[in-house]
Amino acid sequence: MRFSRTAALVCALAVAGGLTACGTEQKEPAPTSVADARDDYHPTVRDATTGLDGHTVFRPADLDTFPDSSVPVLAWANGGCRTSNISTTSFLSGIAAQGYIVIANGAPDEHPIEQLPDDTLARPDRLTDAIDWALGAGSEQFGGKADTEKIGVMGTSCGGVEALLAASDPRVDSVVGLNTGFFPRKRFGYERTELDKIEVPTLLFNGGDKDQAKQNSIDNFELLDAPAVLVTQETAGHSGLTYGLDAGDTSGPMMIAGYTMVTDWFDYTLHASAEAEAQFAGPDCGLCTKPTWTVRAKNL
Repeated sequence: MRFSRTAALVCALAVAGGLTACGTEQKEPAPTSVADARDDYHPTVRDATTGLDGHTVFRPADLDTFPDSSVPVLAWANGGCRTSNISTTSFLSGIAAQGYIVIANGAPDEHPIEQLPDDTLARPDRLTDAIDWALGAGSEQFGGKADTEKIGVMGTSCGGVEALLAASDPRVDSVVGLNTGFFPRKRFGYERTELDKIEVPTLLFNGGDKDQAKQNSIDNFELLDAPAVLVTQETAGHSGLTYGLDAGDTSGPMMIAGYTMVTDWFDYTLHASAEAEAQFAGPDCGLCTKPTWTVRAKNL
């Protein structure tokens, strides 16, 4: 059952609108390989995490279409280090639709607060709690389909700081930090020396000159000793990638580009996909050839 990228976005938006699942197709026989299973866009569901408070699962609706122990687990941290994932429901559904289990900070019905306190602290333990749950009590919820040997963490803005902090957990294999980076002086409770603890492949993204995290992302990239990629998209700003905004356009193409970039990164670093690697590696990489996109890489 193949979904186009446009269909995947429509499904993601339907889930954001309150539907518990998107897409109806007749079930096909279970694929014989992970690659066969992941070659589709899958209808998704947004569930509570049974036995784990304060989190939400985004996943393919029919995990039976995947071989056992084949679906990687990604833990997500929200912008502002908030405990609500509602504003990124479409973005996270787009990632899940490509064959990932996403465990996001925040309960399904938790709404975002408008104003953050000045003393907001990053909480990487929320991400590691999600990993603990996925490897333990939560495994039953996924029917044996979760691949607990392939784990990624990701987040945006302050949540990106949380993801970078959680990347030092030995169970984590890859990390994505969107519109983020440690500040020159301690903020959110941490300093740039935390970058020394990261050893896994790291993707940092910024949205160009309108992204207040642009310089932090550049500085953090240069300080990393781990394999790393820095991607810039000049029109996304600070949150356009996750909200679907491109220089005032709200039609969604930027969101598709965003969750495609994230899943390409995890396809590359968790599944060793040569096709996905080609989006980031080399002077003629896939992202390098797109107008308004630039890519820097090191230690790959």
